[in-house]
Amino acid sequence: MTGRTQGAAGPIVVGVHGAEASLAAVRWATQEASSYQARVHLVFVSPRYQRAWYAGSPEIPPGAEGDADGRALLAAAQLEAARVLTPDRVSSEVAAGSPARVLIDWSATAELLVLGAAYPAGSSGNQVPPPMGSVARACLHSAACPVVVVTSPMEPPTRHAVSGVRGH
Repeated sequence: MTGRTQGAAGPIVVGVHGAEASLAAVRWATQEASSYQARVHLVFVSPRYQRAWYAGSPEIPPGAEGDADGRALLAAAQLEAARVLTPDRVSSEVAAGSPARVLIDWSATAELLVLGAAYPAGSSGNQVPPPMGSVARACLHSAACPVVVVTSPMEPPTRHAVSGVRGH
């Protein structure tokens, strides 16, 4: 790990979203946590408030953490983490706000911030710099702790068959 703190280290914070890349990030983070006896904190951010990441997070109204999609994604991530870590070393939360801002705020107390980034199927994923979204770029630029971006192939798009139509 980074060795940037004395005493009890902060958690490894993992940004969780609906892509396979975030589960790859959870797998990487739990292996790292296992090696260093660290805790993992999984964060799903519901971008309910569309604001620039640097504008800060608004006050969260009561019930904002009741996001069913976020809870379902966190449950899947927790199952993935449970393959490696005991339940007392894994925590999670659904937060509302700008995903980049929430994760950057978490980086102030985290030992490490882990994010997933998908690359197009058929490419190697070894591009320099690797393709990544605005949240990962903002975290790499502004996080107070080291950031790890775990790459994973994108899921192929769903194809729909249309009957009665011929290509020309």
